[in-house]
Amino acid sequence: MRTKSFIIPILIMFFMLGTTFSPKIRGQQEEEQAEIIPEEVKSILLQGMESREPSMDIPFSISDYYYLPASQNLYFILLFTAKNADLVYTPVGAPQEEEQKEQQAFVEKTPDVLQTRFDVFLIFNQLDGDFEKETFIPAGFQVNKDLYDPEKVELYSTGYILPPGEYLLAMAITQDNSQKIGTQYFEFEIKDPASIRNRLEVPPVFFVDDTQKLEAPEKKTYIHKGYFTYSILKIKPVLNNTFSSGDTSEVFFYVMGGSPDPQTQRYDYTVNYQVLKEGQEEPLIRFAEGNYNSPIIIQPLKFERTVLVRKKKGDEIIEEKKETRDLDPGQYILRLDIKDNISGKTHTKDVEINIK
Repeated sequence: MRTKSFIIPILIMFFMLGTTFSPKIRGQQEEEQAEIIPEEVKSILLQGMESREPSMDIPFSISDYYYLPASQNLYFILLFTAKNADLVYTPVGAPQEEEQKEQQAFVEKTPDVLQTRFDVFLIFNQLDGDFEKETFIPAGFQVNKDLYDPEKVELYSTGYILPPGEYLLAMAITQDNSQKIGTQYFEFEIKDPASIRNRLEVPPVFFVDDTQKLEAPEKKTYIHKGYFTYSILKIKPVLNNTFSSGDTSEVFFYVMGGSPDPQTQRYDYTVNYQVLKEGQEEPLIRFAEGNYNSPIIIQPLKFERTVLVRKKKGDEIIEEKKETRDLDPGQYILRLDIKDNISGKTHTKDVEINIK
């Protein structure tokens, strides 16, 4: 897997300067699209809130969420998936029925590009407070016909600034002027970093397949395909934390509750990384200890075993060498043992990973 080394200095630089990406991210919501949900869509979303029963006219699934610091609130990242065929790709420039004769010549010039257009509607309902927000995000994507696979399930994302709390998200995807609608409901929690004083906490952890630097933070809320954005970073996550043995990826996580040095305002964390077989306590892989001066931590890890092979003659060891070996396919645990060296607080975070 590809990784980009610039991601670590960029994130630490922003965090240590105290900007924490906040002015730019907050600005995107001040300038975003008119937040209007058509009554026919909103009524369907509200009707399903109590039962959490989805509408499957347009099937899709909410697969995961993350959150990262953004000034006084936090930046919520939502991942969802949908099959290409369910989002109805058509040729670019394909005319409506009444326009077919007039526009047929144009259609014949663009037969190799397919496109989909859909609208996303979100209602954030805070369960332990009074925050409520609804938003509308139009989306459209194109793909070369030769690369189009109707059965392929694609990853999509969006992001939004939210205050801490427990939430119920009601989400709809619509097409054909809301004649087709799919809905899903998702409960999630965003913990308040300011309330975590006597312990450490780690929000959902993700793995980075690839990163790119944006020219500037986005000023509107978008639907992205295959990646998500955070400030000036475009991040392609590893789907379902699934790797091949020998893959290298960056683990990305945010430590809350740490104490910066009173003089320098710098953090001081030590993290030990281990891979264990699910249900066992003896690690199969022990990575080198990492030391960090930021609560946003990014660390490259290579998922392969190094074993010591000894050749004996009787009881005597006559040869000793190290070999790398693949992990067997299956489920494993990446264990993060985190220590705040300033306050002495510790935390262990287990993350499920899959080796295919």
